[in-house]
Amino acid sequence: MKIKRYLVRDMQEAYMAIRKELGPDAVIISTRRVRQPGWRGLFQPSKLEVVAAAEAKPANTQAKGGRLEEEIAQIKKSLEKLVALNQGAGGPLGYYRQLMLAQDMGEELVEELLSGLDEALKPEVMGEAILARLAQHLSISRSSKRPEGKIRALVGPTGVGKTTTLAKLAANFSLYRRKQVGLITLDTYRIGAVEQLRTYAEIMGLPLEVAMTPQELKGAVSKLSHCDVIFIDTAGRPPDNKAQVAEIAGFLSAVRPVEVYLVLSGTTRSRDLLKAVEGYRHLEFNYFIFTKLDETTCPGVIARVVQATGVPVAYITTGQNVPDDLEEADPYSLAQLIWKAVTNNGSGGPSA
Repeated sequence: MKIKRYLVRDMQEAYMAIRKELGPDAVIISTRRVRQPGWRGLFQPSKLEVVAAAEAKPANTQAKGGRLEEEIAQIKKSLEKLVALNQGAGGPLGYYRQLMLAQDMGEELVEELLSGLDEALKPEVMGEAILARLAQHLSISRSSKRPEGKIRALVGPTGVGKTTTLAKLAANFSLYRRKQVGLITLDTYRIGAVEQLRTYAEIMGLPLEVAMTPQELKGAVSKLSHCDVIFIDTAGRPPDNKAQVAEIAGFLSAVRPVEVYLVLSGTTRSRDLLKAVEGYRHLEFNYFIFTKLDETTCPGVIARVVQATGVPVAYITTGQNVPDDLEEADPYSLAQLIWKAVTNNGSGGPSA
């Protein structure tokens, strides 16, 4: 296994460098924003650190025995895949269509990604074209600027990991971006919710306010006015409970302007995700955060939700570790994550 680290401006630059040096089969292991050490790092823009890996090719082409057997098996596997691509229903187009529908990406998006592609293209070239279109699709919904509002609220259904995600965001801004961060929780309904966030706040040395009414929320924001960023944790609410969703809207209207992140689980089927989107649309959310992507074989639902709403994905989470398992949702890396699941024949359940 050959592993290489890249420091680049963005994922597009990283993608080109990785393909050039490690080849098209390379995979991205991790991405994060880093700054140069010392005082210079304070005055220069951060870099994107990308770690990629690819299978090392044998140095001795005359090798015999077990290495040789692995190469033959790999060649056989590649040939079988090409045969499947060309002999499957509808040829390569039909083959890829079937795989993307199995990823719960939906008929409309799949047809958009395949539209106009020449059936005569080699399967690997067609795959690269679809991947490029998928990355562009995820970029189209991206705002011209990243989230930069001072007050940011996390909303969403129960059990999607809002409080843990808020702690990851707070730690990221406090430890890595050197921002003054304040926390507010409105989740006084769930047993232990306040104490959970209070524990995180004490570990990170961040101020925490608790608000039970819109007026108290307004006062909490005023107390934290010295902070660069204020994160608001809300109680999980069923998207079809209009009264409870309206209650959250009443809180947020007291502290406008506020950027609203709709937090959804990547393990949820697209039909239920789209239902949640409709239920929370009244909150005028600006961005998505998708959690639990380490627990799903079907990340393709993300692309379907983005296609249906035109709302960009700001962050994804890939585990419970605070603050490490949080990534900015770069469209190229997100497209690669989805496409890897497609080409690995991830079933993920039927499309809805």
